[in-house]
Amino acid sequence: MEHIHYVYWLSCVNGIGSVKRGRLLKYFGSEEEIFKASKDMLSKVISIKDIESLLSCRNKDVIEENYGKMTSKGIKFTYKGYDTYPEKLYEIYDAPYCLYYKGILPDNNKKTVAVVGARNVSYSGSVIAKKMGRELAENGVQVISGLARGVDISAQKGALTIAGNKTFAVMGCGIDICYPKQHIEAYMLIQESGGIISEYPIGVPPIAGNFPMRNRIISALSDGILVIEAGEKSGSLITAEYGINQGKDIFAIPGEIGNKLYCGSNRLIKEGAALVTDISDIMDALGIFYDCNISEHKQKLCLERNHKIVYSSLGLEPAHVSEIAVRSGFSIKQTMEILIDLELKQYICMVGNNYYAVKL
Repeated sequence: MEHIHYVYWLSCVNGIGSVKRGRLLKYFGSEEEIFKASKDMLSKVISIKDIESLLSCRNKDVIEENYGKMTSKGIKFTYKGYDTYPEKLYEIYDAPYCLYYKGILPDNNKKTVAVVGARNVSYSGSVIAKKMGRELAENGVQVISGLARGVDISAQKGALTIAGNKTFAVMGCGIDICYPKQHIEAYMLIQESGGIISEYPIGVPPIAGNFPMRNRIISALSDGILVIEAGEKSGSLITAEYGINQGKDIFAIPGEIGNKLYCGSNRLIKEGAALVTDISDIMDALGIFYDCNISEHKQKLCLERNHKIVYSSLGLEPAHVSEIAVRSGFSIKQTMEILIDLELKQYICMVGNNYYAVKL
């Protein structure tokens, strides 16, 4: 077998995690020597149960066959010391032993921003996340997240709207599993424009304990971390903490006082995270020239008087047509006609039954 086959084999052995693998490599010196080691020699490092796991899958033909089947499905494999292993991962003490990925890995020569936040995100939070993902991609910044519900998927969908974008998703399960299942469309599209990445072997289910660990990879691969709607105990704060320890720039969208969705975000700002009100705050910190006219959504709206009145009565939080009519002073019928026209022009969007909000 080639060296990469031995590494692949060791990464797949059930029950052998980073700690045991580290002990084995320290004692034997290489994956090939571990593969060849006798039961007596292995007993000096690991338990009988773990030895049985190693011995039960020590079949060269099966290993090469499984590796071939994996690569035939478009799944690529890299490991520490291999030329495709991301340089940024070498900078952290608990760097993943190996990576499985579909598509490509982030370009080390381009800036990368991780966008993380609440899974149970508010409508306004999802709009902001999508807007930030899109504008980062517009400015040539790679977007990385975890494909999770809420902020993650909103930011990645935003990035996917830009031709030539690069967005990446780090999974807390095997690379062959789309989790959650309802994000299968984004899962497939990301492979075409960026990459799906995991340190876990194929077939590993999305166990809860895997996700905090994958957050260190999201953080390590980024140059900065943008936090949107993080509650006091939000998992996204784990990513931010990894980022702080790794020397990354931390950005946070502020929220109103008392809003539980922003308790963690506001605390990050108090502790030194950069307050972000628009994309230029991130671009400046990353040292990237920012053209304020890059997005057509930043251009001045050319609307008739009545349309401007209705538009100005809307915000990011959805409002019912009856409430909009009261704010604008028009009849419900007239308000509805204007809202439909604004929606056709893509200035606003309908959220639910007769609820409308500004589209950024």
